[in-house]
This record gives sequence, structure tokens and C-alpha cells, in this order.
Amino acid sequence: MKITRRGFVKSAGFGTAAGLIGGTGIITSPVFAQSRVDHMAGVYDGGEIHLNQNESGRGPGPKTLEAIKKYTNMRVGRGYAPDFVPELQEALASRYNVNRNNVLLASGSTWLLQGAVRAYCNADKPLVTAGPTFSTSEGTARQIGAPIKQIPLDKDAKLDLDGMVAVSQGAGLVYICNPNNPSGTVHSPQAIEKAVRAILAASPDTHIHLDEAYIDYADPSKMQTALPLVKEFKNVFITRSFSKAHALAGMRIGYGLGHADTMREINSAWGMGDVSMLAAVAALTAFEDIAHLEWEREENARVRNFTVSALADLGFDTPESHTNHIFPNMKQPASAVRAACTPHKIIVGRDFPPMEHTHCRISLGSMEEMEAAVAVFRKVFA
Repeated sequence: MKITRRGFVKSAGFGTAAGLIGGTGIITSPVFAQSRVDHMAGVYDGGEIHLNQNESGRGPGPKTLEAIKKYTNMRVGRGYAPDFVPELQEALASRYNVNRNNVLLASGSTWLLQGAVRAYCNADKPLVTAGPTFSTSEGTARQIGAPIKQIPLDKDAKLDLDGMVAVSQGAGLVYICNPNNPSGTVHSPQAIEKAVRAILAASPDTHIHLDEAYIDYADPSKMQTALPLVKEFKNVFITRSFSKAHALAGMRIGYGLGHADTMREINSAWGMGDVSMLAAVAALTAFEDIAHLEWEREENARVRNFTVSALADLGFDTPESHTNHIFPNMKQPASAVRAACTPHKIIVGRDFPPMEHTHCRISLGSMEEMEAAVAVFRKVFA
């Protein structure tokens, strides 16, 4: 018996009365239809303001959005060897004055962090990290049974670089997030160089991962890229993301910069996923749109200053942030802050041990979103 598309849907237990098939024969659903209406109206996440994922409240720049629209065509159907991926790799190599084999692309920087731990840590090669910092490296070390040496942040909520250096001998990997997530604090290039040289002098086989995901938000007078160290030392590498200042979190794309052997070892240890054609063209456009990136940095600083000032008025101190999030001392557990804000549709960050009893990470959205959030903060924390 020949089975038609309609017959297949019925035989599989799906009925047209549920609205799964429209008059055009396209399978839809009420949930999808409502989501489409919401998106067209600029309403997302059910009206909640999500300040918990360090995403961009402003979205990609106009040139990037136009590029995505322009290249959303039939060519997407030929995407197994996606266009623009080689061009993106070449653009990154050219900007940073390295070879293409010094650039490793991934569908989000998470893959790079996981690959680095799997490449260089094992039961005999610990991971050295901070507490709190971005947790993917630590989580991966736990998965593979590698020991973890976690050094708490100092009194200024900055990485204790001296403490990390002191426990790094024999380590497989030292993870340094600069600017740090969640605290938003930074170290100068001189401080990073001193730590890197000290680690490698005592433990030449140790690899050092410098995570610069938030560098585009940092004050250049206080923090700069560690790329010169990457070019000098085979065991030092950088990772970055297009999810933050470039506002492409939904596209999932990141990259690593390092010695060709290091990039190959990380890639071999754990798959990097596939960078899609649209992600590549979006990243390439955003990367070359320097003017918009500068605007994003300045606007983020304006929003950050507004939010930090409002929290100060309420009696909450915030470490100096160089990111699109802040980590104020709320004088109560982060869980209590979430519980107070969620009924008002303001969603703030998760726990970050060992500081979850006092500090809560708050991502920075648009000015309009932060004005709404501040109004809630004033209401529930006054």
C-alpha cells in the first residue's frame, strides 16, 4: 500500500487536528507558531529578561545581520563543505600575523576548552584552575578523572596568579581566564607574562590556556592580549569566542590561537564540531566590522556603569568588571537573589562556588533591559 505524507503522519499517531500540518502541507506546531509570532514582535523567552548567560542584549551589528540574510539561500543546502570557513580562518590568521595552521575553529569555544583538558590532563597530570572561574575545564577534568588544583580568588576577586604558579609544577594544564568569568576582573600583560614564565621555568611540559573570551570588553590600559606569549612558547595558547562582543551566541563559533602542534593535539583529543556556512559568514563580517565592535564596547561600558552605580546605591559593592557581566557582593546567597528576582521575570546567574553564599553574577543586557532589572532590584533589595 502506498503511504502518502498525510497517511504517514496518521499512521505515526499524529493528527491534523492538533495543528501539526498547515494548509500548505508544512508540518508546524502551536509552539512553533507562537514562537514565530513572538520573535516577529521582538518578544523572547516568554517576556523574561535573561541576565544569566553572558549573552548580548543588543544582538549582532547591522552589517552582520545583513550578511546572514544575504547568504541565507539555496547554497545552504550544499553546506557539508561550508563556504566562508577557510576565509574566516585566513582572516583570523592575517589579523594576528600567524599561519592558518595556528588557528583552530570550533562550533563554540566550549569544544576548545574540553579538548585542551583531554589533550593535556590525565590521572597523573592535574588541571590548575581558579575558584570561581569558567567551569568547563574543571568539569572536563572531573569527567576524565584528572586531579584538580583550584586556587581561590584573592580579596579583590582577581585570580591569585602567584598561588596558581605555586601549584603548577607537574600539571598538565593551567587554565587562566583573563578577563575572568564570573568576577570580570583582569590582570595586566606584565602580570600574565610573569606567571607564564614562572610556570614554564619550573614545569616546561605544562601547557597554559589563556581564555580571552571577553577581551573585547576590557580596558586596553589594564589588559591586553597574551598573543606575544603564544608566539614565543609552544605550550601557550589562547581561546576566544564570537558569542560575546560579536553577539553570535546562537551561531556557536569560537577559535583557538597557538602553535600548530598544539592546535592539532587539541583537535585530535576532542572533536571541534562543524562551523556552518552562516556562522562563518556572520563571524567573518562581525570580525571585520571594527566600528560596530567599538560601539558595542562603549555601550556595554555605559550599561555596566549604570548598573554598578544602581547597586552601589543599594549598598552592594561590585569588583571592577571588564566584561559584559558583573559579580556584586549581594550579602546573601545567589539562590536568594534568584528567588527574589525570578517572580518579576528577571533571571540572574547560577551559583559560583566558593563564593555562592555572597556573590551573584548578573549579565548585562541592553540599557532598556537593565533599567527594568534595576527597578526590580530597587523593589526587592531596598
